[in-house]
Amino acid sequence: MDLLSGLAVVCVVALCLAASAWIISWYRQRKLAQQAAQWVPIEAMIESGALEGTRESGKVVLPTFAFSYRVSGESYSGRFSLRSNASGESAESMIDQMIGRRILVRHDPDHPEKWFIPDEHMGGYKVEQRIGSHVIHDYAPND
Repeated sequence: MDLLSGLAVVCVVALCLAASAWIISWYRQRKLAQQAAQWVPIEAMIESGALEGTRESGKVVLPTFAFSYRVSGESYSGRFSLRSNASGESAESMIDQMIGRRILVRHDPDHPEKWFIPDEHMGGYKVEQRIGSHVIHDYAPND
């Protein structure tokens, strides 16, 4: 086998491994989302919001919100973002409109600190959130 053939084989194997990893990750994320959709629903309140860069690049700035909810007298909180094409000024206005809004979240009855927002869209914008150690969508707010 010459060098060029060996390089081609390595490239094909690398592409197959990358595709396999993506498929496994997608399957796990989908399974977690399906499980979370069965968790206990509870009302939460959006407490604050700000424009934040994404963890991946820091260049994409999204409106990111902090919310809180109570389970059996204990307070819990979480964060999510809305994917928007709005300009900075419009995004700031969106943030102002969202603060104080009540939203539905689902929490794991065995681990109430674990939450999931079942709505894929909120106010016409795509919800970006984390669940467990996997990102459900393609964005996770900076922690």
